[in-house]
Amino acid sequence: MHTTAADILGKGAIEALFQPIEEARGLPGKAYTSQEFYDLEQQVLFPKTWVGVAFDTDVPGPGDAIPITASGLPLIIVRDRKGEVRAFHNVCRHRATIILQKPETGLSNLQCPYHAWTWDLEGNLKATPYFDGTPNSENFQVDRKENGLVPVRCGVWNHVVFINLEGNALPLEEYVAPAAEQYSCFDLDAMKLGHRIEWEYDANWKLVNDNWENYHNTWIHAGIFDKMSDEVNVDTGELYTDQLGVGSVITLAGNDKRPPDARKPKGPGPKMPLPVPLRPGAKRGGGSNAILPNTTVSWGGPTYAPCIYTPVGPNRTRARMAFYFAGDAATGDKYAEARDESLDRWLGHTQTREDLTGIRPQDHHCMELQQRARMSPAADRVQFSPAWENSVHYFQKWLVEHLS
Repeated sequence: MHTTAADILGKGAIEALFQPIEEARGLPGKAYTSQEFYDLEQQVLFPKTWVGVAFDTDVPGPGDAIPITASGLPLIIVRDRKGEVRAFHNVCRHRATIILQKPETGLSNLQCPYHAWTWDLEGNLKATPYFDGTPNSENFQVDRKENGLVPVRCGVWNHVVFINLEGNALPLEEYVAPAAEQYSCFDLDAMKLGHRIEWEYDANWKLVNDNWENYHNTWIHAGIFDKMSDEVNVDTGELYTDQLGVGSVITLAGNDKRPPDARKPKGPGPKMPLPVPLRPGAKRGGGSNAILPNTTVSWGGPTYAPCIYTPVGPNRTRARMAFYFAGDAATGDKYAEARDESLDRWLGHTQTREDLTGIRPQDHHCMELQQRARMSPAADRVQFSPAWENSVHYFQKWLVEHLS
């Protein structure tokens, strides 16, 4: 069994990746197309890291629960009676049956459909009816302490539910710290859900993080990002976005060196209320973060938009994106036009897979083009722009290091 990326891709490919960016070569096609490499990621990478799996608004009230799959494992995400979001293996402790089959609301307990073993929302075993032939198993008591639902380490940050299957990762607050610092001036967690959408597209999940650069904006997102001079000083080559890779977070943040005209907010920003400041003098801002391996968070003015990318196979990915707004801007009629304008910018005018007028469908379409190209041996010597793609180089090295 292969145990490292080098076993599958070859030692030479790994050595080429870890050269200075001007000389480095990116991951070869097999990293994106082979079942073997995909399986390695699922067995090694995803269990050891904090992985985005849901939004807290998927389980808004006590007793709300959803079944999910992470690294091939069936899990339950549930909000308990005190309002805490928890995660458990979706497996009965009696005969290993799936407990939760579909999303539910207002549950008082979790009950296996096979023999009615029952747990409370904190995972404590409460009933094993007729296990010994008596209604309450009076003659043979099952050890309730030993047969609670098996918990999974779980945490919530700014509406995203993260899990750590192995349980040995840094505390979540440390893992997301570089992103949390950027957003610390506002209470994004208090923003309200305005819209959710889900796609599946034919490309490897890693291409999301390979896309975490601004070099493509003017061409892929033409009409949304108008010209290269909005991104770079064309006389000096100095970018207006800093690329910061720290730990498991990649940040694209404006450095305020743009000309005054380019700094003016575009779209619905000024028409909608901003999130509540946490500290005096907090200024309107924004930024984009990739919380590796599979979660992105983008905030611009009134709109906070996290997205979770779930690998379905080497050549397929599921994306779930949520849009949060401050106060009445999330659902109020007063802000409907501005809210739709913000959503149109991200999702396109019809908000469908085929609509390539929005940022996210445009990205997915380009990723599908890249995935098809990755099948060719000509895709094994890709290179990085030393100006624009430090973040991509950072991610690919991070990936290989975490597969060791």
